[in-house]
Amino acid sequence: MPILPIQKRRIILAGVVWFVMLAVLPTPIFSNEKIAVVRHAIPEFRDISVWKMRPGLTRFSPDGRFLAVSGKTADVVIYDTELGKEVSKVDGQPFSAFSFSPDGRYMVGQRRGDQALYIYETESGTLIREVRGMGKVGSLSKAMGGAGLINELNGIFNPLTVLEMGRAPVSNDWKNVLINKNDREFAIADFATGDHRFDVDHAKFNAGLEKAKIGLAIFGLIAGAGNAGSLLLGSASNPQFSPGGKYLLITSGNKNPTLWNMENGELMSKFTSEARIFYSRFKHDEALVATSDFDGITRTWDTSSGEAIASIGNKKEKGVVAGWNSLGSAVLVLPLGKGDLQAFDPATGALLYSFTGSAPSGTVLSDDSSMLVTVPKKNKAILFQIWNANTGELLGTVPRTKKQKPIISFKWHPNNSMIAATDGIKKNIHVWNSRGEHLMELSNTSMPMQFSRDGRLLATGGVLANTKTDTGYIWEFFTTPPPERLGQNFNRR
Repeated sequence: MPILPIQKRRIILAGVVWFVMLAVLPTPIFSNEKIAVVRHAIPEFRDISVWKMRPGLTRFSPDGRFLAVSGKTADVVIYDTELGKEVSKVDGQPFSAFSFSPDGRYMVGQRRGDQALYIYETESGTLIREVRGMGKVGSLSKAMGGAGLINELNGIFNPLTVLEMGRAPVSNDWKNVLINKNDREFAIADFATGDHRFDVDHAKFNAGLEKAKIGLAIFGLIAGAGNAGSLLLGSASNPQFSPGGKYLLITSGNKNPTLWNMENGELMSKFTSEARIFYSRFKHDEALVATSDFDGITRTWDTSSGEAIASIGNKKEKGVVAGWNSLGSAVLVLPLGKGDLQAFDPATGALLYSFTGSAPSGTVLSDDSSMLVTVPKKNKAILFQIWNANTGELLGTVPRTKKQKPIISFKWHPNNSMIAATDGIKKNIHVWNSRGEHLMELSNTSMPMQFSRDGRLLATGGVLANTKTDTGYIWEFFTTPPPERLGQNFNRR
């Protein structure tokens, strides 16, 4: 056999080595390389202002056709996501909550001052009907984000100010609209017609008590008593629809939360507790609900009977319910003091597993509750951790760089493959995969941010390059490799 020239042998050897490396080594992650590009700039976007109590908004319609942003010339401006052009705008002077209907045909804005709800046609911006607010706002938490927003943020970061517009208080089946009269008395209206359905008299209203409670909450937060202050602030205006819209539970800081049937308006149960209850989380199938009280004790309740099922924690080991895992087999409890996030059996209260080493100051579940991220307390070495919510397995740890602030906003990709996060209101948004590997820094961006339901698009706030002018961006993620990187196995990340 003839001997090959030495150069040819080297080329063949290199090829064999490269082939073996591709077969054996993990698929490379292309840190800071492009995984997304700007599809459209949104010049009408207006950013968050903490001092002016102006929340930001980026929200896609369920079908991804429209994007709502906080606007400069109106509270909310609607864009066509394919064309990047303005479609309509609506103004509530100002809105504190906003949602699209499931089919995207309508949008609902909630006015901050009197909690009135306005229903518009999306494409034309035409006002269809108004659901009148029914009383003076006696709650700072309502003024900062709409009924139930503090409950929506439960177990995450308990911010003193709400940075993003909340979701309008409409049940997930979009049959019922919640009207908050005064944090003790509520009403339910029919979404389709706007007609009053029934009143929900939760408890005797005491305006003086509510104002005193808010004052104590703010004082507690400023003075450093974060847990107590956050619980008190969360006590005002804390109703929650169940996932399927069958129930309404009101946990507004008294010892008897009330559970209501949304079909007929009947009071189903009054839960009895030894301490004031502030937070609640329904199980996905609506069969159980978990609540947490001011003593830091979490309880599970049967929604059909109103009976207490299990008790979790005590006055020395305080916690607050953060949610349920996707299997519905565990209720997740966030520690109010030292300790890790823990998962408990909802039927017995027994500890099932711990998220060992999480020591969290916040917890954010993915959309399907199968995964979560935690932000550890006072740990300057870790930015956040990624976990399997059903097992407690640590999937990834993201290191924290020197002088980097803690993350203040997370958004999960709908299929759990990515996480978008930022460590400041004016800081660039970064994207990581679900193993905690950094994928890309999105230049000139800022919160708020939101993925479209299909995960193809991400809307962000931001600035024009090299200027201070507010703008917004629609980013599109690659579904096929960019031409210049076809040889780098981009799709295999």
